Amino acid sequence: MKNKKIVTILLFFTLIFTSFSAFLSTDQASAATPSFLMDTKKIYTYSLDYKNKKETMTASFTGKMNNGDLWNFQTEEFFFNELQIQDNESLRIGDPFDNTWSKELMFPLTAGKQWKSSESFTVKIISLDTVVKTSAGTFKAVVIDHGVQNGKSYYAPGVGLVREEDGVGHVRELTKISNAHYGRVLIKQTGIKQYTPKGAVHKTLKKGEALKVFKENADSYDVGNGYYVKKEKNTLFFTGTIYGTEAPLSVYSSNGKLFKKFAIDEPVRVYGFKDGKFQVGGGYYVPAADHILYER
Repeated sequence: MKNKKIVTILLFFTLIFTSFSAFLSTDQASAATPSFLMDTKKIYTYSLDYKNKKETMTASFTGKMNNGDLWNFQTEEFFFNELQIQDNESLRIGDPFDNTWSKELMFPLTAGKQWKSSESFTVKIISLDTVVKTSAGTFKAVVIDHGVQNGKSYYAPGVGLVREEDGVGHVRELTKISNAHYGRVLIKQTGIKQYTPKGAVHKTLKKGEALKVFKENADSYDVGNGYYVKKEKNTLFFTGTIYGTEAPLSVYSSNGKLFKKFAIDEPVRVYGFKDGKFQVGGGYYVPAADHILYER
């Protein structure tokens, strides 16, 4: 009986150790590959240098779509949408509307690893820890060679793309990362007050103003640095605005039937984004498309 108890105790501790070891192995495996996705809680600003022609581009998170992060990139002259997905195999960047993909990183990360791009060029990891200094900060980046025009991309864990360049003078570089507002509060009537963090009146707002919202409290909207606007019938929260830039916006009812079309560049307020659809209130929606500009 005593020997049986000893065997039972040993078996019990063996099971605990095996389970704990498996937990550690799983945890270490998940920690081995950090995320190279852009931070959805931030707004990214890049400088674009095209043979001495300089522009500024901002990137803001739209929402989840097809198991990826949908981002809107915008300059004064153009905009585009990009879907980013990372899994155990790779980091993929794609066009969400025509299903074309680029494998930017292949895991596990090893210097010298190669794979073929969608255009059959040989892509290669040439460094795992290159230090990149930008206006947004200093990053330790993984560098990939795209195999064409001496093109290289620099990805920092927890940040995403920090620099991109080619051999003909095109450079995209991260210059700023800022906290993202996730919506706006529309002032529906003149006279609504904006308050300081200590509760004093800061200023009186006018009808039609739409202040950025960084946090929602039980009875107020934080509009930055602790300043706030109280929730009431004349303050309306929405996440952003969409515009049809090359074609009208088609609004559909909850049963999928066309309800209405808005003219090109006519704004429509958005109250959420789900399953690739902009929710525009009352169960109506607008399917995301490449001609739709979304501004928070």
